[in-house]
Amino acid sequence: MIILIMFRTRNFPLVIILISLYLTGKAQTFDPFDGHGAEFTVKLERYFPSPGVEQAGRKRLADSVHIFIKGKPWTLSNVGVRLNACEKFLVSLNRHYAYFQLLAYKNKLDTTARSAKQHISELIDALDTRTNQELRRPRFASLAKKNGYPYQYLIRQVMLKAAHELSPADVAVAAQLNDPFLERLTTRYDNLMDAISPVPGRGAIMQNKDPSVRASGMRKFYSVYDQHAEILAATLIDITAQSNAYAKLRVFKSAPEAVYARRLQLPEDSVRSMLKHMTALNSVLKAYQQVQADQVKLKYGLDTAHSWDMNLPSGYSFKPMTYAEVRKLIDQAFKPLGKAYQRSFAWLLEPANGALDIAAGPNRITENTSVGYPGVPTTLYMKSYQGMLGDILRLSHEGGHAIHAQMMSEHLSVPSYSSGPGFLFEAYAMLNELLVLDALKKQAATTEAKAFYTKALLDKLSLEIFTAAEEGSFEQALYDGTAAGRVRDRKDVDSLYSGIMQQYDLFFTSEPERKSEWINKRLLFDDPLYNINYLYAMLLSCRLYQQAHDDPADFARRYGELLKNGFDASANDLIKKYMDFGLENESLLQSTIMLMQAQTDELKGYYQILKRTR
Repeated sequence: MIILIMFRTRNFPLVIILISLYLTGKAQTFDPFDGHGAEFTVKLERYFPSPGVEQAGRKRLADSVHIFIKGKPWTLSNVGVRLNACEKFLVSLNRHYAYFQLLAYKNKLDTTARSAKQHISELIDALDTRTNQELRRPRFASLAKKNGYPYQYLIRQVMLKAAHELSPADVAVAAQLNDPFLERLTTRYDNLMDAISPVPGRGAIMQNKDPSVRASGMRKFYSVYDQHAEILAATLIDITAQSNAYAKLRVFKSAPEAVYARRLQLPEDSVRSMLKHMTALNSVLKAYQQVQADQVKLKYGLDTAHSWDMNLPSGYSFKPMTYAEVRKLIDQAFKPLGKAYQRSFAWLLEPANGALDIAAGPNRITENTSVGYPGVPTTLYMKSYQGMLGDILRLSHEGGHAIHAQMMSEHLSVPSYSSGPGFLFEAYAMLNELLVLDALKKQAATTEAKAFYTKALLDKLSLEIFTAAEEGSFEQALYDGTAAGRVRDRKDVDSLYSGIMQQYDLFFTSEPERKSEWINKRLLFDDPLYNINYLYAMLLSCRLYQQAHDDPADFARRYGELLKNGFDASANDLIKKYMDFGLENESLLQSTIMLMQAQTDELKGYYQILKRTR
């Protein structure tokens, strides 16, 4: 029995983790490649003809970069030439970086590859530092206002960041005090979490037919972490206070303002407004939770359903798909994205082209990602591919990143414009997942299967939208409360978290043991204020999803232009220019809520059919 695995770099909903761990071994004997797994490996000669050629080229490149970095100050008369040279260096450096990145992924024991990659990374950082030092000079301010100048946006961004950069003296102090302090706090959290041993065999416990056994297992799980809540709350408060203090040193009002400006390119007031709107829409999530709770109670004869019961087996068994089947599925799913996108993805998925490295093997790094840069070959890497639903969605998601990189590579004149806000990259990749789930549901032959894929889509929406809104609201309130002196200890953190969760979660009030589940949300500690990115990414994905269905031909044209363009303007400006809507709350929320309500009604209908046929 297969339960959908939702994936990303933060913690997943707890029950989904437990069940997926219990079922991991089910597909180990299935070969999605039909005995041809050896063909699914990257052709490194796409990067360099031989290791010797790479090594000699890297030596020459490093020497040239060092000479460039030590050159004379830039002037208005030569800044264009210098930037052109810098861009060429970045392309060459990223080719070497990608080469060693793939070698390191393929063999985690390859210390030579890791060392070479680190050296190249240092060269890139040094090149960026010199470029930024030059471009922030007042003499180049006129170029930031010169419409049509190819480097206008690049220079403008450098100057905007310069307004919040520390003096060399303050940088030195921060390097001695701020950075080590935050690192110690996150290390304390990571080490403690790694040392904690939750309830053994909890995957099997969560599959137990006795609801009291499941409830007891979950309470024991929470109690293990609850023992450490005091020190972890103090750690979280210290991270929050220190981040706020450092942001103020950089002339921001708060850490949220600094992070939202950098990652979302939005003012803090706009994000606060979005979170407020999301809270007002909590009934949409609760409606889905109620539909699922009613179905679980009916199927398992329960008087009361809990949050940890929501992913009990539905009775539908997902059959692993061969790679050949998935290629056909993806091609069908991506029709709304246009023929050019379909052709590019088909090329990526053809193993003979050497742009895939997805077959299991020894010592492979646990990672799923794409490697690419303008002027550099694009490769999709996955630790393994087993044909499970999680693998299929991951392939479509990471493959989406690869195709986006390839499209920018083919059209950008300024390679640096391939870098932009992370939530935009994620939005485009998440759209692929939605389309694949759509296609799976359309080809499903039974009501059980259609219900399964509808629930999978709703789980995805709930995770990326409402869980992100819960976490985003919690973090915003945490930073506000810490700054105001209202959040001082574990009791305050628990109270803050519980107050937010009670607004969103149908089950939370009746499950007091969850009051400290913030402990298991690693990004709160390891990458503060990142969770809000998922909310904006999925809201944007849902708006694009609606457009793709409303007018596929026009959408494909505009969406293709958006992907090719890269990031030579702010996120809001780019979306408005190519897709005719902005990142305002109303523009994003309407499509998302309509989609989730429609899918919830559809799932309820499937469950009613199943009830009549029992």
